[in-house]
Amino acid sequence: NVVVSEIKVAVCIYAFDLLFLNGKPLQARREALKGMFQVTPGSFEFATSLDVANTKDDDMESTVEIVRNFLEEAVTGNCEGLMVKTLSTEATYEPANRSHKWLKKDYLDGIGDSTDLVPVGAFYGRGKRTGVYGAYLLACYDPETEMYQCITKLGTGLSDEVLGLFFNQLKDCTIDRPRNDYAINDLIKPDVWFEPTQVWEILGADLSISPKYTAAIGLVSKDKGISLRFPRYIRLRDDKTPVQATSAAQIADLYNAQGLNTTNDKDEFDDDDAL
Repeated sequence: NVVVSEIKVAVCIYAFDLLFLNGKPLQARREALKGMFQVTPGSFEFATSLDVANTKDDDMESTVEIVRNFLEEAVTGNCEGLMVKTLSTEATYEPANRSHKWLKKDYLDGIGDSTDLVPVGAFYGRGKRTGVYGAYLLACYDPETEMYQCITKLGTGLSDEVLGLFFNQLKDCTIDRPRNDYAINDLIKPDVWFEPTQVWEILGADLSISPKYTAAIGLVSKDKGISLRFPRYIRLRDDKTPVQATSAAQIADLYNAQGLNTTNDKDEFDDDDAL
């Protein structure tokens, strides 16, 4: 029951691959894709791509530089990163299989600073993470209001050993309900809540305005917070107490320093690869 004339958000489809075509390699699939569709600017377009030829080891440095420059172009265009595929072999889609074929913006030097965040909640793990917490709700700290403000959900960068270690450390820190000094949104409901006891150093791809998270709410957006996208665990900051975590004002400064916030002012989506 959608009336086209009432649609206010412009949506454009960017086609990048035929996932399967009788076992043919990417090069043939891509040619078939472009032969089947016509570009309609602003509605249907083909994803921007760059072909890089195989190089000898002594010329690898120039190839890396080409890919790096293309990645920086993607980041400047407010994309998440690059998908790297071979044209002739091993370029098939594999459902539910993670690979190292993504180059994301946090792999670039100088893209984003690490933050020190407090685990205040957790989500039970599934699959191979059954029996431990598979993802954690993290918060920054606002010394002005003395509130912990939620900023992201972390599920990456945690080895099985670390997951087990943190589960054993935090399972005795659970509480029945969120504390009064937890600024939370009803859209996020972890399975368990914790007392604030630890500080983790976290690296992320970027910061974005979010209706779900409360970090720095009112400092950049009147009624929305800031989310740390694609967070990755770095290490335990046992030299810090929870109230020494990254502050809400620092989160706002990091967001404003990105230089892309005019185009990055969009609602985030979950990178819940742990669930």
